Amino acid sequence: MTTNCSPVIENPVAYENAIKRNIIANAQKTWRANIERASEIESALIAGISYNDRGDFKGYNDDFMGSMAKAFYTYGKLSPKQSEAILKGIDARIARKAEWADKKAVIDAKREHIGTVGEKLTITLKVVHIVELETAFGINYIYICEDENQNTIIYKGKSVAMPNKGETVTVIATIKEHGVRDGVKQTVIQRPTKAK
Repeated sequence: MTTNCSPVIENPVAYENAIKRNIIANAQKTWRANIERASEIESALIAGISYNDRGDFKGYNDDFMGSMAKAFYTYGKLSPKQSEAILKGIDARIARKAEWADKKAVIDAKREHIGTVGEKLTITLKVVHIVELETAFGINYIYICEDENQNTIIYKGKSVAMPNKGETVTVIATIKEHGVRDGVKQTVIQRPTKAK
């Protein structure tokens, strides 16, 4: 009489999933060892993944990074050409950021305070950015604006005179203070009203 010594698989689906998971993990380990800048590529792949409101995996985006993320997490690796394409995009983004930072530094060096503290001015502003702040008294806003000379003007409040981001308005306002933030001179105004 012979006895069967082969292992009994109680849950074949879980067993198959574990095998696939191990194959993918081993492929990723090998890929990471053979690809320079693998961690940068993996960080970039996050842009190709969709999550729901709770932060759970929802799927892959329908774009280049989505297809690359799907390939990496399905097969555990990317081809050398796929890796190269992602690195090319990363390098281009780094170059654009450096170029933008250089341009911004030149503009920031030219920025000046405008007017005198306490003085009332008529000024044309372009709203560059709006920050919403939740306070105990409701939502408050910080308007980051520029004048025609690209000087930075800040308004904190809820004035109906202030337009949406990207729009321009001429206001009469009082210079509240002059300050410097991140090495950039800025002028803070208060009580803006639309100029007639």
